[in-house]
Amino acid sequence: MGMPIDIDRYCKLVTMNDDELVASGIKNEVLERLHRIRAVYAYWLQFPKKFEKEVVTFDMGQFHVRHAQAYDDIRIVQLLLGNLQQASKDFMRWKINRDLEEDLKAARRAGDFRSVASIEKNRILNNRTDKEDEIELEYDKIIPQTFVPTDDPTVLGIKKVPNLRDRIRLLEKKYSVDENWRLQSEEVDYEELSDDRD
Repeated sequence: MGMPIDIDRYCKLVTMNDDELVASGIKNEVLERLHRIRAVYAYWLQFPKKFEKEVVTFDMGQFHVRHAQAYDDIRIVQLLLGNLQQASKDFMRWKINRDLEEDLKAARRAGDFRSVASIEKNRILNNRTDKEDEIELEYDKIIPQTFVPTDDPTVLGIKKVPNLRDRIRLLEKKYSVDENWRLQSEEVDYEELSDDRD
């Protein structure tokens, strides 16, 4: 794993052009890294189906960096711009529907009605039209509970002790330690126990 990076700094720097970067006085290695990050991102946008390993190979071949450095570059790209491998469910449903539509046309042209039925079944599963729509929770209507501090034990179901405060004061007065009072040790008789467990 590479050295920890200041992702907020890279967020600002990645959008600046080279003249602005040089004028801001950044180090040459940071400038080179920004060029790699931009190139990796552009490559991944052009070929979104490519896996990390293929993008690492591109980074290593294009910029002659080591394996660990290429993975570190990809990690920064994913932090800055999102992981391109984690497409949303809506996009995937649209893509699957488009592919199923093409397969359906081909199956109808071929007269393969068993495949048509199978494709329609898959389309129903993909779009979840056989199930009720999930109820959207209205989080904005949830009112947080307000807590009021209290010293009343009855709110917990504990019975109130009568005159408790007076009793506390009396006990404090009785057992409080004066500043002049010192704990004195007393000799106490004791008896040693033997370890015989018969």
